[in-house]
Amino acid sequence: MTLAAVYLVRNPLDVAVSYAHFAGVPIDAIIALMADSSGAGAGNEHRVYEFMGSWSFHVASWLSVPHRPVIILRYEDLLAAPERSFGRLASFLRLKPTPEQLRRAIEKSSFDALARQEAAQGFVEKPPEAEKFFREGRARQWKDVLSQSQVKAIIAAHRPMMMRFGYLAEDCGA
Repeated sequence: MTLAAVYLVRNPLDVAVSYAHFAGVPIDAIIALMADSSGAGAGNEHRVYEFMGSWSFHVASWLSVPHRPVIILRYEDLLAAPERSFGRLASFLRLKPTPEQLRRAIEKSSFDALARQEAAQGFVEKPPEAEKFFREGRARQWKDVLSQSQVKAIIAAHRPMMMRFGYLAEDCGA
């Protein structure tokens, strides 16, 4: 039985870029998949079938989990303020790390550390379509990749949830 859950939410503009690389498909196909209320991950010998719905539906489903504590962390906050974000997570998990333990946990789970591990040992979750699982790991990469029409399509499909998580800043391209 699951006692609690940790859910990481990420700006769907960045999700589109990252997911396209992960799946090895064009960004426009990912944008359509992220807006599809019947979206699902196909099962195979290595993965189970997984219903996800749209990006907004998936996020909303974790906001309304009954009878289970759920902490929702923004990916961007983990990057920008790791001590605060990991401190919140530790508190949620009823852990009391020392400042040194927290620093080491942040260091060992950093994108760079995970990318080095993947380069040295591989990573079982990397699909064959992807060059690597830990590709870039930065926020706002969408600004360098997405066209204005792609940005508008994502915002049109996910505006309320993006607003809820603070992803519609003045410079978001809307």
